[in-house]
Amino acid sequence: MPRAVLGAQSVPEAALSVTEVSKRLGVSASTLRTWERRYGVGPEERAAGAHRRYLPDDVERLRAMIGLVRSGMPTGQAAAAVHADRARPDRSAPVRPAELRVMAESGEACALQELLESAVSEYGLVHTWSRFVAPALQEIRSGSDGEVPGGSPSRVLMCAFEHVLQAVHRSRPRRPAQVPARIVVMSDAIHEMGAQVVGVALTWYGFDVRILSSERYGGVCAAERFTAHSASHEVDLVVVMGRGGTCEEFVTTIADRSDVNILLVGADTPEILSQNVQRVRT
Repeated sequence: MPRAVLGAQSVPEAALSVTEVSKRLGVSASTLRTWERRYGVGPEERAAGAHRRYLPDDVERLRAMIGLVRSGMPTGQAAAAVHADRARPDRSAPVRPAELRVMAESGEACALQELLESAVSEYGLVHTWSRFVAPALQEIRSGSDGEVPGGSPSRVLMCAFEHVLQAVHRSRPRRPAQVPARIVVMSDAIHEMGAQVVGVALTWYGFDVRILSSERYGGVCAAERFTAHSASHEVDLVVVMGRGGTCEEFVTTIADRSDVNILLVGADTPEILSQNVQRVRT
């Protein structure tokens, strides 16, 4: 997928007090003052006698240092690493899922969204999801400490990524006025976000995409839902993201009832023998 440039979502350059930064990052104000005095990690600009005011870049450096310290690195080495990173060319996009996890755990939704936008611009949407966001979610959800109700890091990350998905969809190229091929993406609950990513990526290539749930809701099963949709819309391709016996059942039903082409996506999709069904692992 082409790399979307999302420049309209930048975070305002609001300066924060040491108390506000302390609350956001979960580190005491006295510790932040000590780090500034001892290691030089603090506000970049500060007038003599004035209160500390942290700009977004200052907060990002502190967040990076906190992540290193929490990973087991001695404080002095973490500070040196942060200073060394500043000397390198600017890199705003994440390269490790752990970076996203630390930001999500800190509750920095706006900064997290900005970082994800940079990643999409540099690496593309599908790569950002599969290499950064999905592994970060797995790291968060596999932890044994549990999540605090109302402040779930996984939800913080998911919501930030959903905002980026919306922005990518809005910025898709406009195609010539012609009837595009319609693709229906069907997924179970566990693959919902992946289905959204695939759907948005396909719209960038000019396809008319709709996403249908393959779960049973309101007494309606997946095959019935697709039949109702295809009765009023011509469908050229069905992309299925799911697993297990339920997925196999509704795909087999759709293949038996229609001649529409079906593409199973994912290593955990069932293997179905049908001339209309193909399967790709990634």
